[in-house]
Parts: sequence; structure tokens; C-alpha cells
Amino acid sequence: MEPLNLARWQFGITTVYHYFFVPITIGLSLAVALMQSFWMRTRNPEWLRLTKFFGKLF
Repeated sequence: MEPLNLARWQFGITTVYHYFFVPITIGLSLAVALMQSFWMRTRNPEWLRLTKFFGKLF
């Protein structure tokens, strides 16, 4: 393959990675914050368990 085609593939892969994983990370931080708030309000241990699980992913 030519270097130009390899550069285009690299750009495409990087763009797709950025397009998918940045919004997922931003959304996950909001979800973890909401779960933590629900746990603080209700003291339901299920919310705490979910917060810890998704907090490890984030």
C-alpha cells in the first residue's frame, strides 16, 4: 500500500474511535454522577453497587 492510503486508514480509524468513545465517556460520567446522587438520596445499596461498578469502567 502507498503511504497516502495508510495515512487515510489511520485517520479514519482515529476518527471513528474519537466519534464513538468520547461521547460514551462523557455520558458515563453523567450516569455515574446521577447514580451517586440517587444513592445519597435513597440509601438504596443497589445504587451504590451500580455506582462502584460503572465508576471502575469510567
